[in-house]
Formats: sequence, C-alpha cells, structure tokens
Amino acid sequence: MAKYAPGSFTKNFAWNQHGPGLMRLHTTIRAGYLGALATVEREAWRANSGIDDASLDLIPINFFLHNRAGQISVDELVFQAIKRPHSLRFDRLALFALLLSRVGNPPGKAEARPFMWANEFVRRDLWQSGDWRSSALLDTNLDRFIKDHVNGVKDSLVKCRNNLRGMFEYCGYWPTSLPTINSGAEEWAASALFLAWDRHLLDGAPATEAALLDTVKTEELYRLMGVEEAWLAPMAATLLGEYLDAGGIRRFQVPAATSAPTTPAAPPPRAPTSTPAAPARPKPEIILAELLDEQGLDDAVKRTIRQAAVQKRNQRLAAKLRLGYGHRCQFCRRSLQIGEGRFYSEAAHIKPIGLPHDGPDKMSNMIVLCPNHHIQFDHGILRIVKDGARYVLSSKIEGDPIHEKLLLLKHKLDDVCVNWHFEWWEKAGR
Repeated sequence: MAKYAPGSFTKNFAWNQHGPGLMRLHTTIRAGYLGALATVEREAWRANSGIDDASLDLIPINFFLHNRAGQISVDELVFQAIKRPHSLRFDRLALFALLLSRVGNPPGKAEARPFMWANEFVRRDLWQSGDWRSSALLDTNLDRFIKDHVNGVKDSLVKCRNNLRGMFEYCGYWPTSLPTINSGAEEWAASALFLAWDRHLLDGAPATEAALLDTVKTEELYRLMGVEEAWLAPMAATLLGEYLDAGGIRRFQVPAATSAPTTPAAPPPRAPTSTPAAPARPKPEIILAELLDEQGLDDAVKRTIRQAAVQKRNQRLAAKLRLGYGHRCQFCRRSLQIGEGRFYSEAAHIKPIGLPHDGPDKMSNMIVLCPNHHIQFDHGILRIVKDGARYVLSSKIEGDPIHEKLLLLKHKLDDVCVNWHFEWWEKAGR
C-alpha cells in the first residue's frame, strides 16, 4: 500500500486565533493577491500574505491554492475570497479545495497532489452510501487510516489526525451526535464544480464537455462533497454549459479599458472657443465570474434540486392537507388571497423527498405554509421544536414575531422527520 508524506500539514497554522472558521485563510488570500484577481509571483505572494513565519506561509500555497510556472493562479476559490466576505460557505469551499488536492506544480520537493491521503480518507472511509459518516472521524478510525496511509513518526501522525479533523470542526461539521454529516453541499456545490474544473484546466486538461464532466466521476467529486453521484451528475451537466459559455478559467479576465487618445501637437493659436469635455474613459466590463456568481450558480443548483424532488409526489395528499387548513399557514396563521374566494398555500415536506434525503411522501411529513415561510423553512431559517406534546417554532431571525410561537396543528406529525429537520440544519451551521 502506497504511503504519503505529511508535508507541512503537521504544522500548527493557529486557525482559531484569527477569527471564526477559516477566516485566516480568507484574509491571507486577499492579502497575497493584493485584493486583485490577477496571478502573482509565488515569492511576491508570500511577501504580501502577512504571515511572518516562513514555513507557515507555505500552507496556503502548497495545500489550498494553485501553482503554475512560479505563479499563484486565480480560480474560483480566489474569486470567492476576494469578491465575497468571509462565510461558512467559503470555509466549506476551501475544505473542498484542500481535499481535491490539485495545487499545480509548486517548486522544490512540494507535491502536485499533497493531500491525497486525506482525499482517499474522504472517498474511501468518510463517504458511505451517499453521505459522510461521522464515525469515520473518531480517533480510532482516523488513527487507523492515517497509520496505513501516511509516513511519519507517531507524533506527526497524531498532528495529521488533529489538523484534518480540525478542518471539519472549522467548517461546522464536527462534533456531531448524528450518524451522518450534513455537508450543506447545496450551498457551495456549484462553486466547487467550477473550482474543480478550473484546476483541471490549469493543469492542462482539454476544455471539452466530455473531459470536464468525466472529472465528476473519475475524481469522485460527489464523495468529496458528501452527496450521491445521482444528485451531483445532473447539476454538473446543467452548470457545465454556463461554465464554458463564461470562458472557463478565462472568465476572470477583465477586458482592458480603451486607452485615451494620444494628444496631437498643438495647432496654431485660434480664436478662443468653448473647450469640449474630455471623453469619459470607458470602464472595464464586469467579469463574467461575478455575473455568474450573482445570477447563475445558485439558480442552477435550485433547478436541479427541484427537478429531483418532483418525482412521484402525491399531489392528492398535498391538496387534501392544504384544503384541511383552509390554505392557512401553520406558522403565521395567515391566508394568501389571490382572487375572489381563492387562496394559495403550499404543502412543504419536513424531510425532503427525492435525492439525497428520500423523505416519506406522506401527510405526517407535510405542513401547510405560505410561500415566504416555505422558503425559510426549506433553508433552515425556521425550524420546529418538539416540546412535550407541543410543537414550537424556532426562528434564526432576530425579532421574528413567530419565534417561540406554537405551531397551528390539525394533523399528526412524524416526530422522526421533525427531529431530522431540526438536527440537519443545526449541523449545517444555520
């Protein structure tokens, strides 16, 4: 069995001393690139990074970023760090970049795929039957895997274990009492696909649909995201067209502004006339990556999730439930009127049906909601807490008037689904 070198991953980067999650990485990337989406010479990046330790400043460029011909490349991870504030979404994308383990061709003894032991751990041990299994992150299981796959003395192997699990802690995945880990991939899967395709193109792969789609399967990206292949594959097929239309890795290039015309030699003096205003210097167009991030990626993910959930839904049950509540939202107790004597409501599944959750399509797994509260419930902003025989609403929005109000209830709920929804979004960091 091949074993890997741990490299500088055994060092203590002191992540938790510089803000929540991977904020230090986010800040360091911004500093290293001087806040611009342009490649930087490797040594200049290290000098700009603000990391005083000459060994610690290798961690971002040797494990998270991409190296090519002495330059640090620009890709989706860099874009998200520079153009977006630090967030849990960034942290989880950064963890994906770390696990993807494609950092180009760094100089010296640094490896092109320096974290393949962790990549194998996630694909072989952590991922099982479409989910990440939390038991794989226990000491005994991690230690056994690392001992078999990493070269090093005991102290180095323990540091590898603690630092890898620390990454999952910073991303809100650990610790957990649930048998499976909610990777929250619906929030960052689109950016992760773009990042994986960026790295493959930067490494010289052909920019063809077949080659890029093939990476989803051959690299087992779905395992690195903690989802089923059947969930990710149609999303990748949808997003690839947008990725290529935007120029692939070239989407970060901003068209150069038209230079101002050269000033000719002054003509002979003439009678004074009014001086025309100088033509305005054209502004660079918005980069396609930013336009896609604002409008395209999340919508494509939502379309795919909706399509997967449509399968075999029992419309009669949903209609019966809505009529039973008179189209009154069980959260706010209001009815949305859409015409004379006509009202509108939506039947929301507590545990989603279809991939990847496979919740039951039965009335006890449904509640009647208005459109606004349906969206908030599906995103974990609103949750239901079982309190004895009562069901109490919990809102993440400060000052929300329905927080701690009782759920309007005329039918029996499946407590397994109710508890699943609460715990699922609890571990997603909502």
